[in-house]
Order: sequence, then C-alpha cells, then structure tokens
Amino acid sequence: MKRINKNNTPDCIQSFIDRQLSIEPEPVNLTYRDFPRKSELRDTLTREQYGICGYTGAPVDDRISKLQSNSSSVSFKNHIEHLKCQKICRIEIEAQGKEFGRVVADDLNYQNMIVALEVCGAAVERFGAVVKADQELPVLPTMEGCEKHFVFREADGSVEGADESGISSVAVLKLDHETLKGWRLSALSVWLDPDVIQTREDFIEVIQAVTTPVDERLPEFAYVIESVARSHINETHL
Repeated sequence: MKRINKNNTPDCIQSFIDRQLSIEPEPVNLTYRDFPRKSELRDTLTREQYGICGYTGAPVDDRISKLQSNSSSVSFKNHIEHLKCQKICRIEIEAQGKEFGRVVADDLNYQNMIVALEVCGAAVERFGAVVKADQELPVLPTMEGCEKHFVFREADGSVEGADESGISSVAVLKLDHETLKGWRLSALSVWLDPDVIQTREDFIEVIQAVTTPVDERLPEFAYVIESVARSHINETHL
C-alpha cells in the first residue's frame, strides 16, 4: 500500500447530505445506498488516487481493460470501497439508538472511501476488495506510514507483511494471489531491468518517475516499484 492523501468532501456528496438533512420534519434516505451520483464520485476518487487501486496498486482507470488473468472467466471493475464496511456503519448508528438513514453515518464519510479493483469471477481468482468484504483490515491505505507494513520481493513479485498488522492485511486481501504476483513481477521487470538500472542515480530516477503523476495518473504498481528501488539503494549502499 501507499498512503492515500484524502481531499475534502466533494460537492457530489456534500450536496446530497445537505439536501437530505433539510427534509422536514426529519431526514430520510440519508445513506450511501440512496446516493445517486456514484459514477461522479468514482471518477473523483480515481483522480485522487492517480488511477491506481488503494489495496493492490493495480490500475483502476482506463488501463483496467488491459488487465489479464489466468482464467478467461474473470473480469475487473473500478469499485467504490468503504474502508469501514457499510454494514458496520449501520450497526454503529443503531448501537447509538439512532435510526440509520436519518443521520449522517460513516457510509457517507468521504474519508472512509477509496477506489479499489473489483475482481468478478470464480472465488479462487478473487483478491482485494471483494475478499475483504466485511472483514476488518488492520492496515488501511489512508494511514500514515501504511507502506512500512509490507515488503515486496523483486524475484517473484510476492509480498510479505513486515509485522503482524501487515501479515494479517496480506491474508485478508489475499495480496499473495498468483495473479497479483504476476502483475507485480511484470511491472518490476519493466522498471527495474538489471541491464538498464544499475547505479544509485538510476534507482533515484526510477523513484522520481513512479512517484510523479503525469496527466493525473501514476504507473500501475508505482509504490511496489518505489519500494523495491529504495531497498536496492538501502541494501547495497549504492
């Protein structure tokens, strides 16, 4: 993961909240389920994340059409993900003795939303948001320093948790899925070709390239490439 720096609540959400709150004698349908401008929200979140999934680093903009899996029955979508799932948001409100849909809950909290890759198909092919579902995720991509919980391996594109929170997060999201490993390995092979990238200056240039958005997008698996590039600098003292 790489930390997502959240912006202020966009107008598409705020105007909906304000409109529902103004209903007399009391608000109704004040839920994400009833929020009508999801496509606009998805575009806003995608730009905020520079076109990459908050959980996996895979592309979620127009590049999503180029993603391939070992199974021809699998497809991929750009999904609005609630870090705290909508079910828990409802339970919390009801636990306070309030009626869900008549008060603002975290299902409409922009800080609780990211875009993530949605994998559609056989259960064995799923990873990321779709397998997280209602589970609690120890490391969230909105947390400062979230990237420190994970270690990426250049040799095979694998990922490991650097601590218990990271290990648990890898398990919840199935970040060690073979499809993800293959995608990461391909990205690393392109950006960190050992025949081309050899000196400290080379690795620094790569880091600058994958951390600088171009046309509101970052390279897919940008933070994976950045992490491995930094490990080369730190471990070899280039």
